[in-house]
Amino acid sequence: MRTIYGFARPWAVMLLALPMVVQAQARRMEGPIETVAVRDNLSMLVMEPAGNVLVSVGADGVALIDDQFAPQTTRIIDAVKVLSDQPVRYVFNTHWHGDHSGGNGNLADRGAVIIAHDNVRKRLTEAQFHLAIKARSAPRSAEHLPVITFNNRMTFYLNGDVIDVIHVPHAHTDGDALFYFRNADVLHTGDAFINRGYPLIDVASGGTIAGQITATQAMIDLAGPDTIVVSGHGPLADRQRLIAMRDMLITARAEVRKLIDRGKTLAEIINAAPLQNLDSEWGIGFVKAPMFITIIYQSETGDWETPEAMPDETPLAE
Repeated sequence: MRTIYGFARPWAVMLLALPMVVQAQARRMEGPIETVAVRDNLSMLVMEPAGNVLVSVGADGVALIDDQFAPQTTRIIDAVKVLSDQPVRYVFNTHWHGDHSGGNGNLADRGAVIIAHDNVRKRLTEAQFHLAIKARSAPRSAEHLPVITFNNRMTFYLNGDVIDVIHVPHAHTDGDALFYFRNADVLHTGDAFINRGYPLIDVASGGTIAGQITATQAMIDLAGPDTIVVSGHGPLADRQRLIAMRDMLITARAEVRKLIDRGKTLAEIINAAPLQNLDSEWGIGFVKAPMFITIIYQSETGDWETPEAMPDETPLAE
């Protein structure tokens, strides 16, 4: 694979500076976490830029889906105490990124059992490269690692509900899992669905645009007309929003693929603005059109590589 970093654009300069921006955001995450009632005994904890945390409370103890950055553990525990006097017994990671698994070690020290897909544990034990933000992550220490892993799917009977845990391969990463609460009719997607614009697909972690489309269709198939969808980032959503995301992904991939098939370079494809008809609705989040075009290009062509020298890890990894 050959590098695609050989052209200069303002958005590329922004990406190079992103780790410092994220560090500043992480330092500003102070005060209480916002708690949003979802349905039945489920609540969502929100503190941007960290990922959404779903909390299940009941007689079996507290279960968390994702646990944000490590420095947020105390705030998460304080928010949970308002919902339940039970301890956090289980933590499920939707994928390996630090804004969803950074608190693993802290919560394991408090007695929680960490559960995730096989590939989450594998990536946490190895150095990783964040292609989009151009930064590295060091291997995690043993206390951060899941102690129960699964390959394809698992079922949990917890706090009066049945939780279907389903691996969706090569979506946001190669270790993404969906969590569907049958009785509550609530679906937590992790970053396999981000409800605030174009998705951030981590190509270096095995994510692909094709896998993202397949995963989104799997979410649609799981969801019904009344399903509440908890995304990895952003507000609560529903099945119709998932359908809109799937349709956008299919269109975006097709438009970029046309130009790839004509032999256009990445720079030429970005200049052609193939996503201009999608930007008004989908270009409103962190991922702008040039970045998403780059992700699609890298995913479809394999035209990327890990540079030899990159910055150290950022709070996205811790």
